[in-house]
Amino acid sequence: MSSTFEMDENGLCIIRCDPPVDGSDSFVFQPEVIASWKALLGLASTREAIAAIMQGREDTSRYDPKTGRGVWTGAFEALESALADSATGVSMLAADGTVLDDPLTAARNKTREGMSLPVMSNEIDARMRAALAADASGVEASSGIDTACTHDVEGLDAFLSDESSQAMLDECEERFYEALMPRQSQQN
Repeated sequence: MSSTFEMDENGLCIIRCDPPVDGSDSFVFQPEVIASWKALLGLASTREAIAAIMQGREDTSRYDPKTGRGVWTGAFEALESALADSATGVSMLAADGTVLDDPLTAARNKTREGMSLPVMSNEIDARMRAALAADASGVEASSGIDTACTHDVEGLDAFLSDESSQAMLDECEERFYEALMPRQSQQN
């Protein structure tokens, strides 16, 4: 018995789990989900995103039917705000490389809590950003998501190391961020 990963003819990522992970025997999602989870939860890698998808369980009691706000709303709003700030040159990094009191990390943590995933401190966020910035670190950066559930998934390592898969995931990430970037006013 083993777990497997595949991309089907429709471009869906399918993970069949044997034994089940947290009671689920399969996960089916589009590659765009990986990009959105990485951005909205502050994840360090595609592997971490897939592990979060496999382990995350949404607290539906946090959904407000009157406003439509749910677990993910704050993370979307904070990321949009951070992107708008970065477009105007505001940085959340101090001169020594530490993350300042970051509203994006706080919003991500509320979403992580609402998805039953571990939260991260500003210190962990700063260490993760530093590790991602170091080209030859050789160590996979982590935001605190346990990736053990992904290590024995047959086919996942091949997907993660495949150049065409990486190009496709990079395109998904670019489209995700592009959709959130502030747009110039069209007024004349």
